[in-house]
Amino acid sequence: MKLLLILALVACLVLVTASTFLTPVSNDAGAFLTIADGWLAGKLPYQALFDHKTPGIYALYALILALSGRSLLVVQLVQLAGQIACAGIVAWIARRHWNWLAGALAGLLMLYGSAAFSGPHLTTEAWVAFCIAAALAVLLWHKGRPATWTWFVAGLWVGLAALFKQTGVFTLAAFAAWAWMQREDWRGALRRWLLLLAGCALPIAVVVAYFAAHGALDDLWRDAVWVNLTNYPRLHPRMLLTGNFVNLRAFPLLWLGVLLTLIFARPRLRRVNQPDAAALLWLTLFTGLLPLVHRTYGHYVLQALPPATILAGAGLAGGWQWLVGKVSQSPNTRTAAGTLALVVVILAVVALALIDLPRWPRYLAYTGDLVRMQDQAAAAVARVTQPGEPILVVSDSPQIYFLSDRQPPTRWQYLLPVNYTAEREAELTNMITSHAVRIVVTDNGDQSWYPRMESAARNSCTLLESFGKRFSLFDCQKTS
Repeated sequence: MKLLLILALVACLVLVTASTFLTPVSNDAGAFLTIADGWLAGKLPYQALFDHKTPGIYALYALILALSGRSLLVVQLVQLAGQIACAGIVAWIARRHWNWLAGALAGLLMLYGSAAFSGPHLTTEAWVAFCIAAALAVLLWHKGRPATWTWFVAGLWVGLAALFKQTGVFTLAAFAAWAWMQREDWRGALRRWLLLLAGCALPIAVVVAYFAAHGALDDLWRDAVWVNLTNYPRLHPRMLLTGNFVNLRAFPLLWLGVLLTLIFARPRLRRVNQPDAAALLWLTLFTGLLPLVHRTYGHYVLQALPPATILAGAGLAGGWQWLVGKVSQSPNTRTAAGTLALVVVILAVVALALIDLPRWPRYLAYTGDLVRMQDQAAAAVARVTQPGEPILVVSDSPQIYFLSDRQPPTRWQYLLPVNYTAEREAELTNMITSHAVRIVVTDNGDQSWYPRMESAARNSCTLLESFGKRFSLFDCQKTS
């Protein structure tokens, strides 16, 4: 069994590492890195460059870029280290509150889940997962009632999670419910709630104060809060159902383990004298899944992954121990039939874990082609422009700005439904047709305005080079 777990650990580490370095800088990551670059150059997020995430990821990447001499490799290494550390935290929690097998399984499930749900792709949700895992570790540090100060620290981690993505704050509701479930007078529950709120508010207040001091508080509110409330409509229920089925299919062993927890590590969802770790994890899992009621992007699962993997590790370990107990009183008295049953179960679990394995080679080959195309496009931009010269990328590939070390000439570094208006399309199109920027890069986006903007580039500029079906490079300099 231990040998099998060691082999699984090696395989998961290889997969997470390959996913980190063999996947392209996505449009999301391109936006984060471009804003980080701009922040270091004096461009304030939201005020000078649009994005609708909270600023934690920009600040983290700006710090890494500043310390590493603007190394993408170091950014990727830190992202990888964060995921491995998160797996270590959930393994520790599961081992502490259940047993070593639950800990080993939880850590493995977290590593594989990070790869399955796009954690290595420089996603901000991976850092939400890290913060939530850290908050859970603080509250579950002791098997008994958490010390008073731990509620403040747990709230602090939730506040940091919200600074990486707004939905991280949902975890506060889970922690507050668990605080109430601990049997004590109302003053004790109120004290824990106030400490949670104070801890959560502290990092958020620091960020608000920073943007207020720079005269950009309205910009922070508009882009990081208001845009998400008004310009990000909920998917149709049928699409939600289909998308979440895909999310379930991506990692069936995880969800099986979570269901087994209801049998072998059942939570006590009532007021009790002794706090119940499983109850806290189920509450945190529920709040972590709430974003999937709105959209079904795979990386949204990352927020729910720490409690899910801990529960699944406990459920699978409990199921295994129950089965071992059924087939024999001790390993020395196990019958041949019992041994065969255990082997069959192990093979079935391994088959379930590997059900999605055939897609990985094709997926990594596909993403490798994307890496090559966008690196070629960025290198071509760097060859034909000077540092500091503005270029325009239309309309959904801000990673070209970062990879070519160029900044956008407008705060609209991309156009998606979350920020599209006809006026913004006209603004960018006018830059092309009036030759306000020399270099234009177009992508193969599938929104209705993409072909109109590419047509403007083809009609007004000179095509310099194309890179597969993904990117085209245009020279829009006026000729006499």
